[in-house]
Amino acid sequence: MANLQVRDTVFCRFIGTESHLLEIFNAIRHTHYTDTSKVLITTLAGSFYSNIKNDISFMLDALIMMLIEHQTTLNPNMPVRLLGYVDELFKRYSEPEKRKIYSTELIELPAPEFYVFYDGEDTSFEHKELRLSDAFKTPSDKMELIVHVYNLATGKNEDLKKICRPLREYSIFSNHYKLLRKQGIDIDEAVRDTIRYCIDNDVMKNYLLQNESEVVDMFGFEWNEKEEREALLEAGENRGIAIGRLNSIRELLSDGLVTLEALKASGRYSPEELAAIAKP
Repeated sequence: MANLQVRDTVFCRFIGTESHLLEIFNAIRHTHYTDTSKVLITTLAGSFYSNIKNDISFMLDALIMMLIEHQTTLNPNMPVRLLGYVDELFKRYSEPEKRKIYSTELIELPAPEFYVFYDGEDTSFEHKELRLSDAFKTPSDKMELIVHVYNLATGKNEDLKKICRPLREYSIFSNHYKLLRKQGIDIDEAVRDTIRYCIDNDVMKNYLLQNESEVVDMFGFEWNEKEEREALLEAGENRGIAIGRLNSIRELLSDGLVTLEALKASGRYSPEELAAIAKP
């Protein structure tokens, strides 16, 4: 199984800082903001009782809300998924004003924007748009949500990477790793070689120096739990199924197929979930 979740986790950990998000914002919107205190990260982390998680979301000065997803497989349903994420984010944003939602006073919301950074094997495109209206069974212009998909493959969106250091560095890291895997090098050797290559070339250097063992652990955890969890959510499974998934994870843990450290390093479990998984 290709290790899709790992690159997703590394992307979110590396990109999801106030300074890096501000650089992405400036690169995409051709702005020049410098004050990271204006960035408020709003990423949905989920909990034991809720599976609603997104990769990255943040607001800039409460005016613009950016939702960013990392994908290794093109998914035409991203507009629907992002619609669910922004709905939850708007609910949380307007929670203090919930009584006003039925009044004549307008509740002002940050303007949402939706982006996917694609990191898979398809190099046939550089940028594409996914539209919610594409999923409608009959043509309609009454509701729209547009997702901009940028390909991070070598040779794609180089102008964007040139002005956005975090995206450029992450793409170098990921593309070097993918190249080694295509050459038949096993996961452990490929990730360690990639880390050495990036550190030697000042790519993601501080992040990798501080998190090298965690990155290695994450790459050793190949079971793509995130995709299974999202599939269950999209299928409308209830909380009882989610608990069943935790039981399955416990079995993998007891069989020695994964470690608790790798589960923690994956960044996809809340403290409550980890505590429940660790119970004998």
